[in-house]
Amino acid sequence: MNEIFAQAKSILVVGVDDVDPENLLPFREIIQTKAQQAHITFENVQMLIESRRATSSFDIILFDLISKTDEPTSIDLLNEFFRLLHPNGYLITHIEHTKQTQAIDHFKMCGFSSYNPLDSNSSFLIENKNDDVKRRGSLWLCQKPSFDVGYSVPLRRAGVKLIKQISTTGGGKKTWTVEDDRDDLIHGNNQKKSEVKNCDTTSSGDQKACKTCTFGLAQVFEQEKHIKAQENYSLSDTSRYAGCLAHGLPSSKPGERVNFPTVSDV
Repeated sequence: MNEIFAQAKSILVVGVDDVDPENLLPFREIIQTKAQQAHITFENVQMLIESRRATSSFDIILFDLISKTDEPTSIDLLNEFFRLLHPNGYLITHIEHTKQTQAIDHFKMCGFSSYNPLDSNSSFLIENKNDDVKRRGSLWLCQKPSFDVGYSVPLRRAGVKLIKQISTTGGGKKTWTVEDDRDDLIHGNNQKKSEVKNCDTTSSGDQKACKTCTFGLAQVFEQEKHIKAQENYSLSDTSRYAGCLAHGLPSSKPGERVNFPTVSDV
């Protein structure tokens, strides 16, 4: 906890209507001793959403820690806290034990990446709470993820590779360098050609089933071929069946019996 406050540069203290003004200055002094380099701002909860402060403005938000009782948090209020926090920022609040399950659900819904109860070392934050309130609840620490509201990452595209993560100077932020090899794809390098075979059409447009046909087309084409052959035979196609015994006879219809004349030996 001491490390969190020591690294903070901006802290927002959000109070409710029943806060005793005489407790504001002592509470500020307590926080300032823990966060010596931080600028501390006080705001009433009723005015918080209307004030429309800039997104990602605070490292720590302390909610309802000065009043004697506990004020439940709403989804809208948690969403506003989430918006106001820097990436990796913290929300600290006091929650009654009987309402902690619901509070955890709200933390999840609002996008907080972690939410854990604090130990007794953080009791300096709730010195103004009634003893009975302290026994019936506990302090919770919620952390915002390392990305900001509206942050997006493009889907990986073919030809774009993430190379390495480099720590920049100054704020210690990390960034990714990329290698774009889309030119290789355009010029055909490393391109895999896919061959799409149509089962019932050849390059010349004729119908033909592939050898591994599983659609039943092979059987259909074979049946059509057989029927066509029967029709050609029944019509005594002399150009294709010159050696047939029916050569020269009148054409017959499919299924009609063909009578061959008696041929004597010469």
